[in-house]
Amino acid sequence: MSGSLTAARMSYAAALVGAFTYGLYVAIALYTFAQVCKSACHRGLGKRILAGWIVTTFVVQTVYFVSASKWSEIEFVESASDPGVFAGELSSRLALLKDTCYTVIIWLADAFILYRATVIYSGQLYVVSLPALLYLGSLAAGIGLLVETAKPGAAFGQASVIDFGTPFWSLSVSMNVLSTVLIVGRLLHRRDVFYGTGERRRRYRLYEVETAVFLESAALYAICAIVYIPMFSKDIPLQFPFSALLGSAASIAPHFIIVRMASGRSTQMEVSLISLQERGRSETANGRESAVPGAVRLIRSFPK
Repeated sequence: MSGSLTAARMSYAAALVGAFTYGLYVAIALYTFAQVCKSACHRGLGKRILAGWIVTTFVVQTVYFVSASKWSEIEFVESASDPGVFAGELSSRLALLKDTCYTVIIWLADAFILYRATVIYSGQLYVVSLPALLYLGSLAAGIGLLVETAKPGAAFGQASVIDFGTPFWSLSVSMNVLSTVLIVGRLLHRRDVFYGTGERRRRYRLYEVETAVFLESAALYAICAIVYIPMFSKDIPLQFPFSALLGSAASIAPHFIIVRMASGRSTQMEVSLISLQERGRSETANGRESAVPGAVRLIRSFPK
């Protein structure tokens, strides 16, 4: 009885966390979309990709919130008069819809980070081959998780669900962190190429803020996932609020990157989406010093 009561309390806490973080997410998503639409820093395919990603994530996240709210209503309202109602919903279409949207949210967040890595390493895509393989593994594990949860009578805590869920989140976190490390390494390298050391480097800090943004983004999602995965694998009731927090963090974290770049408070969207490989070619042809003036002119064109 005590275990069931604790699980119910944690499930209720998850509903509260989900409602609060969804409201926060909506505000951030709308602001980010507005900034991307009015940004003059970048036009064309990159801008359309970002806008499309924001809209797609918003739709999926909203469908998940609505289905999760209905799930909570069944769990805490309808099942109060008929406990069998909630048991009958464990493998229903509503449960499948909720679980599918949650999984797709994780896939979309990972796809954004992987996309950023491929842009940064344009011309050297072999560097991101391992993150790409991890992403494919996450897709496969996620599909397996959905298949298991859709089976009649399936529920979180069952061995078959844990066997797919644990590698799904583990692969997702690994891909996210590895891609972020690769991006940060590339940015730091190009900063040294363009500016070297000394006064010039202190004056023109092209990538330091962008590096901080990526680190913050990885930390936001990775910390939640690292805390959640052991509790999920051990079927600890505290996993429920962290599950809600993890789903929201996966959607919110990439928006922090986009909004700071599109609004001009960080490196402008054009700088992030243009291949650093292309901008670094002049270094090979003419030497380091010839590459610096172009970079300096690029920096001066940005708002302070």
